[in-house]
Amino acid sequence: MPPFLFDSELFRLHPVTIAAMAEFTLSFLILVYFLSLRGKTRDTWLMVGYVGLAMLIYMIDIGVTTSRPPLYAYFRASHAVLFAIWTLFWAWCAYTYQDYPLRREAISVILIGGCVLAALIAIRMSAGLPIRNYFSFASLYYTSMGLQAWTIVVLVRRSFIVSKRWEVSLGSKTNPLRTPVGQPAQSQRAFALLIAFWVGFLVWTFLLNEVVSPFTYHISQLVLLLGVLVVHVTHASEITTFQVKLVALPLTTILILLGVLPFLLYGTTSPENDWGVTNEELQPKLRVFAWLIPGSALFTLVAFILFYRVGLLKPLALLVETVQRIEDGDLQARVPVQSRDEIGSLAQSLNKMALSLQAAQEELERRVAERTTELQHSLENLRATQTQLIQREKMASLGELTAGIAHEIQNPLNFVNNFSEVSTELVSELKDELDRGDLDEAKVISDDLTQNLQKISQHGGRASAIVKGMLEHSRTSTGERQPTELNALADEYLRLAFQGFRAKDNRFNCELLTHFDSTLPVANVVPQEIGRVLLNLYNNAFYAVSQKQKTAPADYQPTISLSTQRSESGVQIRIKDNGMGIPDSIKAKIFQPFFTTKPTGEGTGLGLSLSYDIITKGHGGSLTVESQDGEGTELEILLPALS
Repeated sequence: MPPFLFDSELFRLHPVTIAAMAEFTLSFLILVYFLSLRGKTRDTWLMVGYVGLAMLIYMIDIGVTTSRPPLYAYFRASHAVLFAIWTLFWAWCAYTYQDYPLRREAISVILIGGCVLAALIAIRMSAGLPIRNYFSFASLYYTSMGLQAWTIVVLVRRSFIVSKRWEVSLGSKTNPLRTPVGQPAQSQRAFALLIAFWVGFLVWTFLLNEVVSPFTYHISQLVLLLGVLVVHVTHASEITTFQVKLVALPLTTILILLGVLPFLLYGTTSPENDWGVTNEELQPKLRVFAWLIPGSALFTLVAFILFYRVGLLKPLALLVETVQRIEDGDLQARVPVQSRDEIGSLAQSLNKMALSLQAAQEELERRVAERTTELQHSLENLRATQTQLIQREKMASLGELTAGIAHEIQNPLNFVNNFSEVSTELVSELKDELDRGDLDEAKVISDDLTQNLQKISQHGGRASAIVKGMLEHSRTSTGERQPTELNALADEYLRLAFQGFRAKDNRFNCELLTHFDSTLPVANVVPQEIGRVLLNLYNNAFYAVSQKQKTAPADYQPTISLSTQRSESGVQIRIKDNGMGIPDSIKAKIFQPFFTTKPTGEGTGLGLSLSYDIITKGHGGSLTVESQDGEGTELEILLPALS
């Protein structure tokens, strides 16, 4: 009759069992932690699968180390098959963790490795070996180790590939390779070193005798689990807790000590060598270790978590909260100093920094207030100076106009004087004829006198109109628009500007060409302001041709052309000269306030700026310039017509 499945003769504890229990406990805790992460990425799910398969292997390992034939064969077979699956899954992780550059190779390696491992399993299962060696699967373990060694090459190759892509993508704003702690190549190199250590330990284990091999094998398994946890937590994209790193090291250390201590106390032979030996004296001692492993793990978790939470994480949370408040602008935030250790010193330093920042902010605000007051005074002075300069420009414009008016008014005044003198003589003659009684001659003289008076009145009216125009120009504009004939306005100010320029230099002469569109519509403008603009543009044109005349050949003829034209959008006024022209380097600056190319004292630099504002802002038009250096300049005014 076959023995009962749970007969005590079939199961007994062994030192290797305690090591397997330590591995199972550690893998279970790591798996729970990975599953507890929020927003798990694909990489974390890979680690969940890897650690989950390892936990199943360690659970089967407990059965392998406690059972005897025939149950041992089934446990050993399950262990070998799970180990092969675990190796294939790790190969997939090595190809796809944090990147997937070698897709075809990954699929090919997994398929070929899976077929080879499946074939080895089938061969061993059909071998029909004696029960003691049945399912030993040594070739399966060797093949799995070879595949594990290949993953080291894969990880190293991927690290170089990712490093090159990382260097290329450093200049980009959005970097798909970036993780919270650095480039993926770092995690791949870390895994490569970890697997190299583990495979090296396994090779060493198989080369050693059976007395030492269980000891080295299980130490390598515990170190492997710790390495997987540390590497993934360090390079994971999810937000992890610092507490895991603090608890993992002491917990793993305790489990390693509990796992290897039975080997040191009771020997390191393989369980297969002790079949048939119950060793009743050893069982109670190993049961103590079997209870110590989960108990110590639970105690370590609770004790360290409470200690770190109260003594480290809570003070750190207060520090982080205070830093965030300071970052948000609350410089009065302070962190309470609850200890005299490094965290307490950090809290004191943070409080001093916040106090310094607060003092610096208050000093900065004081300086800003003082500087603002100074700038306000400077702005007021600048506005006053600008007002004075604008008034000076207006007065300069008025001076130009007055000079032109003086020349214009001289002709009618000469006529008035001449006709007045003639009329005086005619009055004397009229008296003489009346005294003689010659009424017919008196009537003739009276008719001549009447014609003279009419001429005097006509030329006096002309002078009065000129004076009235001068007063309108000098008077502050009310801004009221009125229908205006731009042809007459442009022509009048052209003549006034020309006469004014000649008043300053009587040797100056210039050819004036005019072309006025007879169909030009009436424009709704402020005549005084448009006249001021035209006067400024005319004066600039006269200045340009006069300057060129000083250096030009003798056959140079200064010419100013004025033309008006009706357009779809309104009324165009073009003023063109053949003067010096405007260099391209300063063409964009000519409408800026206070910019001038005239010598100091001859211009304020406000003429074109004011003209531009009057046309664009005051009348909704445009003022543009086209010029070639040394050839001449053409200015175009576009004003909306009266609808």
